[in-house]
Amino acid sequence: MNLSLINPYIRLAMESRIPKGHNIAKRVIYDYELIYIEEGSFTFIYDDKPYLCSAGDFVFIRPGISHSFHLDRGEISQPHIHFDITHRPQSEMIPISFKDIDKMSDEEREWIHKDYFSAYNRTPLLNIQKNAEFLAIFKRIVSEHSDDLTRKSLMVQLLAIIIADNFYELLQVEKQTNVVFQIKDYIDAGNGMGMTLDDFAKTFFYDKFYLERKFKDAFGLNLIEYRNKKRMEIAKNLLKLYSVYEVSELVGYQSIYAFSRAYKNYFGYAPSKKR
Repeated sequence: MNLSLINPYIRLAMESRIPKGHNIAKRVIYDYELIYIEEGSFTFIYDDKPYLCSAGDFVFIRPGISHSFHLDRGEISQPHIHFDITHRPQSEMIPISFKDIDKMSDEEREWIHKDYFSAYNRTPLLNIQKNAEFLAIFKRIVSEHSDDLTRKSLMVQLLAIIIADNFYELLQVEKQTNVVFQIKDYIDAGNGMGMTLDDFAKTFFYDKFYLERKFKDAFGLNLIEYRNKKRMEIAKNLLKLYSVYEVSELVGYQSIYAFSRAYKNYFGYAPSKKR
């Protein structure tokens, strides 16, 4: 998941009280739902596992996971928010689901949002370190009639806390993925033209074999292959303005002969012809 793409759409945010003995049958939702147990307690069956949810708990229901509620302990107060983490073209048209997946049509199954947390912790009970701050933001979204932009901003803050406190692995993956994009941007800007794989590893503080693998996974080329490709593209443009000797130095070659050979191997003709 690219965390920079988080753009939440709040489908529903409301206070809610459910009387004792009222159960919510097994269902799968299309989006995410965040519930705060304000009063009372109930048994929650999530992914076929039972959880006792009590006052003070935050429950995080993810798309595509079967669940049901059993309110056999009295009335509960459970303000909740239904939302998409990323706003999709049909977000405004998708309803809230009360169906299990086997009761859904093919079209309804396509409404189930991608679960960005599918590789991580599947418990629905959130661990929230900044509980007071989190609850204050949650209550603002549920109780205030703010404009869409304000609510979206508040939802981003909630998601940041949820991810930091419950999906730390996702942050690590994001950090590791980001480094290869940083290296690509670095090369695209014309930097590192003479750097080796060891040089990139030292500069960006990562193991060179890890960088090599992750870069190829992201862009389909080894890091040095991509550097060489960009090096040649930059050299081709520079030859419109500078001599072959000057360009060879500008793109990091130790000699004009090494540059000329690499250029000819890449383009099929000598740099002097381009010049």
